[in-house]
Amino acid sequence: MAKRQKQIYEDRWVPSACNMCYGGCSIKGHVVNGTLIKIEGNPDSDCGWGRLCPKGVSGIMTLYDPNRLNKPLIRTNPVKGKGVDPGWKEISWDEAMNIVCDRLKKVHDDDPRKLFYQGTTTCHSVLLGLPVSFLHAFGSPNMYVGGGGLHCGNAAHTLNGLYHASWSLVPDYEFAEYTLYFGCSKGHSAGHAANAVAQMAAEARERGMRLVVVDPVNNFAASKAVEWVPIIPGTDAALALSMVNVMLNDLNVYDDEYVKLKSNGPYLIGPDGRYLRCQETHKPLVWDSVSNRALPFDDSGVKDFALEGTYEVYGQKVRPAFAHLKDHVKTYTPDYAYKITSVPAATTRRLAKEFSDAARIGSTIKLEGHSLPYRPASAIYFRGVQGHKNAVYNCTSIELLNQLCGTADRVGGALGFNPVCHGHPETKKPYYSPTADEDGLMITGAWVVEHKPYPIRKPSEPVETMGLHEIFPFSAMSTIPASSDQLELWEKVKLPYRPEIMVNFGANSVMSIGNSDTVAETLKRIPFMISFDLFLNETTDFADIVLPDTNYLERFDVGPNHPFIFNHPAGRGTWTWPIRQPVIKPAGERRDIQEVLIEIADRIGVLPDLNGYLNLSYDLKGEYRLDPNKKYPWEEICDRRLKNLFGPERGLEWFKQNGVLKWPKKIEEVYWRDFIDVRVPIYLEFLIDVKTEGKRIADKYGVKVDWESYYSPLAAYVPDFLRKEDQEHDMYGFYYRHTLHTNAFTMENPWLDEVSQRTPGTYEVIMNTETGRQKGIKDGDWIIMENDHGRKVRARALLREGIHPKCIAAAANSGHWADGMPIAKGKGVFFNDLLEVDLEHSDPVTLSLELSARLKVYKAPPLKDGGTGAPRRRELEGVPGD
Repeated sequence: MAKRQKQIYEDRWVPSACNMCYGGCSIKGHVVNGTLIKIEGNPDSDCGWGRLCPKGVSGIMTLYDPNRLNKPLIRTNPVKGKGVDPGWKEISWDEAMNIVCDRLKKVHDDDPRKLFYQGTTTCHSVLLGLPVSFLHAFGSPNMYVGGGGLHCGNAAHTLNGLYHASWSLVPDYEFAEYTLYFGCSKGHSAGHAANAVAQMAAEARERGMRLVVVDPVNNFAASKAVEWVPIIPGTDAALALSMVNVMLNDLNVYDDEYVKLKSNGPYLIGPDGRYLRCQETHKPLVWDSVSNRALPFDDSGVKDFALEGTYEVYGQKVRPAFAHLKDHVKTYTPDYAYKITSVPAATTRRLAKEFSDAARIGSTIKLEGHSLPYRPASAIYFRGVQGHKNAVYNCTSIELLNQLCGTADRVGGALGFNPVCHGHPETKKPYYSPTADEDGLMITGAWVVEHKPYPIRKPSEPVETMGLHEIFPFSAMSTIPASSDQLELWEKVKLPYRPEIMVNFGANSVMSIGNSDTVAETLKRIPFMISFDLFLNETTDFADIVLPDTNYLERFDVGPNHPFIFNHPAGRGTWTWPIRQPVIKPAGERRDIQEVLIEIADRIGVLPDLNGYLNLSYDLKGEYRLDPNKKYPWEEICDRRLKNLFGPERGLEWFKQNGVLKWPKKIEEVYWRDFIDVRVPIYLEFLIDVKTEGKRIADKYGVKVDWESYYSPLAAYVPDFLRKEDQEHDMYGFYYRHTLHTNAFTMENPWLDEVSQRTPGTYEVIMNTETGRQKGIKDGDWIIMENDHGRKVRARALLREGIHPKCIAAAANSGHWADGMPIAKGKGVFFNDLLEVDLEHSDPVTLSLELSARLKVYKAPPLKDGGTGAPRRRELEGVPGD
């Protein structure tokens, strides 16, 4: 008798948005009889273009992982430490909420600053909505992204905002002809708008775009490039400034019109390094070469801006900022750069000429009725460049290539991710656009974190933030909440409080910041920790209460790609506004953090403030504003937000059914640079005042910072501790982003683990073949990597040609040891354990962490038990077991 088929009573596709990384690609989940059986990309959305990467497809395995948390847990072991069993005990939600609300109420009534909020980049679209509003309603200034901001964007995002009014940067793939990548894999790995960008990058290469990759390791982008230029980590500024020198002083090539009208290059600089200002208007002065007089930069009488020459104004000898830059870079000869970077001088000269030739300075193109400058060359940079103590200057030096050749946000050039949006045609929302300050410099229209990159805050007394952002106003995230010198710095500045409660949202900071011993010590000092999470991991081991959170397939988030400057694809096309909605109902006792925080706010008496901040954050107007004294269900808040943006007929129910709303981009939104009168700084004059006041405050409290080296208005290569002669620690170690993984989070996914085991280099470190031979290391040997502080990490070496001879590289962030993530446990390399976390190892401007280490590398001795230290790997076809 034939087997009876199970009856299908439900078969539907649910539109939503992925969150296996922060790319936010639109998806559709196939649900049969209440079970999600497949995830696909949503072809109706430009956020992904219907494509999904391995992480997105495998999200189903994270949803149904049997190791997911399902009930609230309370700690019974008062002792905290790495590997210490917390003695978890299941409790009810009522018990958990009573404990949590009681602790939070006491801290709120005492000093709200004692609450410390930690999130992560993979939860960004949720984090930046209700959780951040809750933090403000509570009254704390202390938000921290556990690892993400310090590793991937503190400097790069800030500089992209300063120069492109955007969070990140990509080539204009549709028209690009020549692209230089510095320390990034846009379109070839993971990240912002990953799948759409991958498609665009592939089409651009097929069309003939020349891709040159400057990177210590030949992995994802470099393997697809026409040329790979190996470089010593962190020396990018020396190479880029040398290229600028060749362009300006040898080739005499730059976009004269762009520099005059779109930068502060014409601004006259006085003997003190600051702008010479008009005595009547206080505006920066320029020299008009037609009338031979100094005028305010925006005076209608200026006929032609002088970029070179020396002039006398108000009895002072002054020169344009461009002239200072041109002289400054003369010391960065290709031969000098070779000694620093290992890039041959001839290569530097050739790259400079190729780039400036490809920029086609002076050419135009007609698009949709507009005649626009055509500059099909771009220099793109990201995490590999900014993950160093010289972060700001590395990024700025590379950016000068775009700015001097006029390729910024022009056809074929370097595009910021959607800095201008005129909104939906019917409602004109969301609307944002860059504006100019009184000095003519650009202020971003939209931003991801609270403080925009410019104008810079004035340094002030460090009395509010744990991260001492008052002294370092350029910083978005700070090393100090997890640093080894934390207590010393707090004592020096007399910080008037200490953290008493941490609320952790999905971050695994013990693994994601730096060496775990340092981070663990800072967590042990926090009296009470609440963690919203999916799994028990290395960081929840330090929690007192763990609350089982929903994942992205179980929650509502009606702005998963907002703001558009974060991860909406750049270039021509359409605007797409999708939502994230539950594909299935949450299992067990999982609850969405957003709903839980609304309940907590109501119980501890901050609900009116929470509603007020949500009104501000979501720009809710009229009938859609939240009544301060009413408690709203999260779904109703979502509905109000959507109707406020797109009209009463397009609320939550409309989006549940339709998934996405689309409308066409305008040319003046995409190539906005020539439609908006703003300038950007090729001369960072504002750093002088920040340095003067910051130094005064830091010196007052004995906080040591190299203000002179890192706060000059002209970008420079600054040698640091990594460049000191050290014959013993003769290797540069670093980790890189892997296309299969997102931070430490995805290591627990069984499908991704299986592919990782089949992919050489995912769970091993890569070392140059000849270097290995010289050190007596063979392919597959177990080695020890030891930094100059004596920290050691054991790893298996793969010998390959595609890495700089002085470098050793680890993929992603693996090496878990927590029992709550058994798929990830014991596999791969925990490179972060070799990173020091303190002010000395941070960029003095943005506080980005130095992500490279000087290493001594040698063969590993046998373990005491006779084992090899191999990661636990299953036998797979074609993969030998250990």
